[in-house]
Amino acid sequence: MRIWLPDAPGVLGSVAAEIGAVQGNVVGLEVLEREAGVAIDELVVELPDEPGAVDAVCRGIRNVPGAGVEEVTELRSAAPDREDTVLAAAAGILQAATPTAALHALMGHLTTLFDLAWLALADNGLTGYAEVHGDVPSVQWVAAFAEGSRSGADPANDTTGSGVFIEPVPETGFTVCGGRPAPIRRRERHEIALLVMVASRFIDALAGSVAGAPATP
Repeated sequence: MRIWLPDAPGVLGSVAAEIGAVQGNVVGLEVLEREAGVAIDELVVELPDEPGAVDAVCRGIRNVPGAGVEEVTELRSAAPDREDTVLAAAAGILQAATPTAALHALMGHLTTLFDLAWLALADNGLTGYAEVHGDVPSVQWVAAFAEGSRSGADPANDTTGSGVFIEPVPETGFTVCGGRPAPIRRRERHEIALLVMVASRFIDALAGSVAGAPATP
């Protein structure tokens, strides 16, 4: 469950009490964002296998003044640790054999890890796409979004939440951009930037090793 709540002492305890009141148990907690007196938390909650359990816990959370439910995802198995999933994605990128494969690995892991509805690989000038996946907005729209971010009206860092990110991949000439209906929170943006940096450094190292390889007789 992804929830928002006032960033104040005792509020999270009140949320936990409401979850407990419907026989729920919080087994995982990640803070995704804290800003302007608001916290965005991601909770892993075990609930009774009963009809209406999810609706009941959502109603309980909304009973806490200032708290709300942004998104609920039912898991088929225990949720992996968030840091482990990001590390696994980085490791997957580092297993690529070529720069192109590393770029494709980055795009695949971003799509899966952040549940993206669309993903595109654009040139650094944001004048065209080299590759698209899903219902991608026009490159002109993406360029306007990027310009808005640079101008100070920064939708990418708004606490109310934007579901779009734009990240240049240094040393490649490409920019990766993607989106989803749910907001991408600050911690997630940091994770996206880290994975892009890993891919960029690895691609640069791969290109250097190929350039420095001795000629085949």
